[in-house]
Amino acid sequence: MNFTYLSKQGILRCLAFCISICTLFQLTAQETAARPEQTINDSVSSPKVTWWASVITEMPWNINDGKVGWANYIDVGAEIGLWKGASLNVDAIATYEYHNPVLDDLQYFSNITIGSNRAFRLMQLELAQKFGSHWIVSLGLRNIDVDYFTSPYTSLFTGTSHTSIPTLSGNFTVATAPIAALGLHLEYTPIENLTIKETLYNGVADDRLNRQFRFCPKGDGILNTLSIHYADNEHFDYSLGSIMGNKPSFNYALWLIAEQQLFHISKCPVGLLLQGSIAPKPESYCTHYWGAGINCKEIGNMEAQVGVAVNRMIVADGRETDVELTASLPVWDYLTLQPALHWINTCGKHHAAALIRASFEFGN
Repeated sequence: MNFTYLSKQGILRCLAFCISICTLFQLTAQETAARPEQTINDSVSSPKVTWWASVITEMPWNINDGKVGWANYIDVGAEIGLWKGASLNVDAIATYEYHNPVLDDLQYFSNITIGSNRAFRLMQLELAQKFGSHWIVSLGLRNIDVDYFTSPYTSLFTGTSHTSIPTLSGNFTVATAPIAALGLHLEYTPIENLTIKETLYNGVADDRLNRQFRFCPKGDGILNTLSIHYADNEHFDYSLGSIMGNKPSFNYALWLIAEQQLFHISKCPVGLLLQGSIAPKPESYCTHYWGAGINCKEIGNMEAQVGVAVNRMIVADGRETDVELTASLPVWDYLTLQPALHWINTCGKHHAAALIRASFEFGN
């Protein structure tokens, strides 16, 4: 097998996908900017496009045996305003890996480790409608990571389990990256900072277009998630939730996530992260998960972040503990560097791993 040829083809496909999408949205933004007076006059009827693109490249390293890999993750999305309170939301990813994963850990110490290369995967394509200031209803292709598990503290760490809880991803074919599922999503905000979320997904998520847009309760079953979310996205973020599925048999899991700012060191806020989840039924592959961490942000003029976290999962054939030390270092407006060091104990076997990640982010 010619790995050099595969490497070149994967890079070219990823770059072609990213450049084509970015160019499309950039041309749209330039066209809108070129007609400011028309935009103002037609603000009610003309759609507003918000777009973003991120390119992540990293080198994971198995310190024990010296294996080094390469992983790339491109994410491009847009929110297109339609009529009052309505939007079309779309998001797609491209992935390419070379000699990765470098370690046979259960949780994956890198959250962009996918395991297969593909130039295009559709992660979100939905129509969302706001009703007043209390209700949001969305229908279409969705991803549970964004809906329920992306928060200010968890987004710092590179370990997969922080944003893809093992009691969910290990027991259900749930819509977690790189796969998505058709779903109906409801959000109700009765008071400020409190949101109740409910989502009904097709029971089997996929990354193939001919399998994503299907709702087949008889063959695939259904998955239902419910959470109560209380947050101000700066000082605290609490979430209590559940998931239930009926294929191949009834199963459920519960989770709790708490993020709380505790104090300041100089002008830098320090916060605590706690996670816990159980899936008590005997047929569950992953029965328990917990995690804890400390996050310090807004360090120095570049507002760097530093964090340390530990998480542990218990599965039917073993258990694993991962301790992570990481830092997010903004270099300039569009570029962030992130080193991470992991100490991992998998079923009594100790491993050390590290990675260096570069993230480029663009958008309007």
